[in-house]
Amino acid sequence: MAYVVLARKYRPHSFAELVGQEAVKATLQGALEGDRVGHAYLFAGPRGTGKTTVARILAKALNCEKGPGLEPCNACDACKGADRGSYADLIEIDGASNNGVENVRTLRDQAAYAPLEGRYKIYLIDEVHMLSKPAFNALLKTLEEPPPHVKFLFATTEPNRVIDTVLSRCQVLKLTPLSEELIAARLDEVFTAEGVPAADGVSRELARRARGGMRDALSLADQVLSRGAESLTLEDLIALDGGGRARAAGILELIASGDAAGVLQALPVDEGQEGEVLTELLDHLRAAVLAGLCGPNVPHLQTHAPMPEERTALVELAKKIGGARAELWLTDLLSARERLRLLPALGRVILEAALLEMCRDGGAADLSILVQRLEALEARLGGAPAAVPVPGPVGASREPSRPAVQERSPAPRAPEPPPAASREPRTSAPAPAPQRGQAPRKAASSAQRVRSNSAQDAWVGFLEELKGVSPSLEQVISRRGSLLKFEGARALIELRDMRDDERGQAMDRRSGRQINKAFSAAIGREVEVELQDAAATAPGTEDAFTRDVRDQFDGRIDD
Repeated sequence: MAYVVLARKYRPHSFAELVGQEAVKATLQGALEGDRVGHAYLFAGPRGTGKTTVARILAKALNCEKGPGLEPCNACDACKGADRGSYADLIEIDGASNNGVENVRTLRDQAAYAPLEGRYKIYLIDEVHMLSKPAFNALLKTLEEPPPHVKFLFATTEPNRVIDTVLSRCQVLKLTPLSEELIAARLDEVFTAEGVPAADGVSRELARRARGGMRDALSLADQVLSRGAESLTLEDLIALDGGGRARAAGILELIASGDAAGVLQALPVDEGQEGEVLTELLDHLRAAVLAGLCGPNVPHLQTHAPMPEERTALVELAKKIGGARAELWLTDLLSARERLRLLPALGRVILEAALLEMCRDGGAADLSILVQRLEALEARLGGAPAAVPVPGPVGASREPSRPAVQERSPAPRAPEPPPAASREPRTSAPAPAPQRGQAPRKAASSAQRVRSNSAQDAWVGFLEELKGVSPSLEQVISRRGSLLKFEGARALIELRDMRDDERGQAMDRRSGRQINKAFSAAIGREVEVELQDAAATAPGTEDAFTRDVRDQFDGRIDD
């Protein structure tokens, strides 16, 4: 007899066997009990959560020879035929391969005929979002007023791609990802039924990797059982994925040390594993953030790091990375995974570019040194010291690790200013810098920023306002930008190391208006913001910042 995979062998055949999805189960059983079953249902949810399974159970309950009732009997010819896929009045259609208007017209013509065996002729269309728009439109009239003997059951992982006119004609039932506890309990039952003892933690680890999908969990269990071991251990899972968690921990350690060559050498030699590596890094970095913020005994870490020494290592990694830097790395990895989805053929390049960018952050000098240099620069320019956050352990600061106001590395050394005040009068008194060791100041309210007008307050307030207007533009400005100058009604922001897509977004005229509006709103008065692309400044030419320093001190630029 041919082997049947666990996902099919242990597929639920009744509502009682269904794991989780209590809300959907209660809705359908209530409709069956009260004879209020609608003519069209759309089951939406992530993969492996039971959409098609629920639809089949409902179809059996409707045509069961002993029903319709709260449960199918699973003993009559109708129920057995539905389980075998041979029941004439349960027509299952794959939306991906039958997505044309001609397929829907054929379905519509056949729906007019009475069922051959059961009470209802039931059409179950899987992946219904794959139907073309003309196909959806051809189905609308039949879907709104079907013959009394017809029921439509749709399943989709992407309900947003189903047109609104179809959604409005269906009862939409949303299936949610299953909890790790439910999946682990079901896996324990499966291992017991298969006669394979599993060590503590095996089911929970498989449940964690399944990410809410029961089918994924059973498929992973199939892989482990195929190794032929008499019992299952956590070491079997590590061998199954090539030690992914240890690899992720090692790569993050190398990144934190700024070892770019070591990071590239630690990647798998074979291409095609980029998505898996990114997922491993995201999981491990998230666990490190949790450990740093909440301590090693937080319950969320039990599945990722079941051993105490593993949780202690996560805490140490979190301290080494720093809270603000970890947040930036999470953003980098998420962006890389999104780019990988759009450009799978460039997977290795996308992964390496993201990790090298993180290495540059990881190997940067301690920002306390930058703070000292900034204070010295501000003192020479006659301005107030900028309040620049210094990264510490995870949770110590929520400010970005890149300084809001930074010294330009190629800027000429300005002469020492005279003890007198700056030539341009200040519009308000400078705000005092925070004492060393104190936490960075939180963003001030709009009224406070009007009175303060310090560079750091202006920058933080500006980013807050811009995030409300355009989150994507705010991400580019906060990651690539620094406030070089803010005096009176003029501000100068320099952008460095931008990608082409970021440059196109930041330097767009509409973006410029949004930036001016956000900065003015943060300060409480009109401010003209100038954006300066560092890559567009040719060597030997004067940029806006250099020109301002020269004019302020009546100096000249020597090549």
